[in-house]
Amino acid sequence: MAKKVVLQAGHIGRTSGNVGAPGEQELNKRITDRLASILRGKGFEIKQTDAYADSDTDITKVDWDLFLALHGDADIYGTGGGMVDFPEPASDGATAESQRIAKCITEEYFKHSEIVNHPERSNANTRFYYVWDNLTSKTPCVIVEMGVVQDAHDKVLLGDTDRIANALARGVCKAFGVAFDPPPPIPPEPPIVVPEPPSEVTALREKLFTVKSIIWGKGFVWSRMNKLKGLLPR
Repeated sequence: MAKKVVLQAGHIGRTSGNVGAPGEQELNKRITDRLASILRGKGFEIKQTDAYADSDTDITKVDWDLFLALHGDADIYGTGGGMVDFPEPASDGATAESQRIAKCITEEYFKHSEIVNHPERSNANTRFYYVWDNLTSKTPCVIVEMGVVQDAHDKVLLGDTDRIANALARGVCKAFGVAFDPPPPIPPEPPIVVPEPPSEVTALREKLFTVKSIIWGKGFVWSRMNKLKGLLPR
């Protein structure tokens, strides 16, 4: 059965209040759209949502295999970087699964995106993200700060949609045991070579060579005569 995943593009739909860091809405929507396409191609059942996921009963009343929130960070650290976080364990009925999936995404995302991992940036906003309390207790939750949107280094990487979306997809696929890379091609079996039977000319030459070796070979005359008779057709 296909794994069911909600992908939330953070801040999308908000025009006032917490609208995200400069450029973040564009980043979140672009990456979420591409990630959804990649995961659907891997056999996942994907539902995309926006900043109002917490009030959508099609999401909040369903047990999902993963709710994944995608965000970009504000340029407040003096350097780039991102992080993967999960709900505060005491508040999460599926914390073991949330933490397992977060670990898989962490292992793949930062390696393949080349964004620097800063797990120390975990904070109350991510551990107590406003959506978490509205989901079912069986739904594992993960939030990703993909990088610092306006950091000079991160901005280049975050602008590469396939790099970021594929790095995230690798993590999700790893979490659910879905192969991301196609298996290497199986080399064809070498053809079976059947040796051709010797031609009549070759067979005659071999027989003449045998006759010659008998006539000029050692041994009694009667013995060599018997060998020659053995070569003649009956």
